[in-house]
This record gives sequence, C-alpha cells and structure tokens, in this order.
Amino acid sequence: MPIEMPEGLPFSVDTWTPSSKTSKRHHFLTHAHKDHSSNIISNSSFPIYSTLLTKTLLLQHYPKLDPSLFLQIEVGQSFIIDDPDGNFTVTAFDANHCPGSNFPLN
Repeated sequence: MPIEMPEGLPFSVDTWTPSSKTSKRHHFLTHAHKDHSSNIISNSSFPIYSTLLTKTLLLQHYPKLDPSLFLQIEVGQSFIIDDPDGNFTVTAFDANHCPGSNFPLN
C-alpha cells in the first residue's frame, strides 16, 4: 500500500502521483508489487531508492522505465541523504514480505 507522506517532507514511499513527482525530491520503492509501483512510469522522477532485486523485478514489469533513475540501497545499509532542507539518514530493513522488500526508516 502506498504511503502518502505529510506535506513538507522531502520524500515519498511507494507513491507515484503527479503531486509526489513535483513536491518530493526523494522517492523510495519498498518492493516490486504492482500496488506499490502503480503509475511509476508516468510519475517517476529521480532518484528512486530501492534494492537491486526490487529494481530488477520492476524493470521486468516496466521495461520502458529508465534504469538510471534508481539509486541502490540494500537491507542493513544506512546512508545520509543530502537535502536542501537538511540531511537525513535512511536505513533499509528487511520487511519479510517478499524478495527484495525493505522499508526505509530514519
């Protein structure tokens, strides 16, 4: 299920709407189920953070999606995202839902 982030946050999670495309600077895809990637073709923008497996599976569903949109994060990995409104840390955790699934927390 897509997660609509409150207004003012610079990121979206599994949300591919015209609003998220223009109002969010960072986009997270937790896994490749179609209900989490619905509208990604028409409303994706750089960057999309996901695991390599999620990216690979998604590109099989949407071969016209540009692979260069993706930035890789793997389960257990933490990294700092540089954002104009202030840096934030993201860590990918295994969601135990399907192969490649993760949930970013900061």
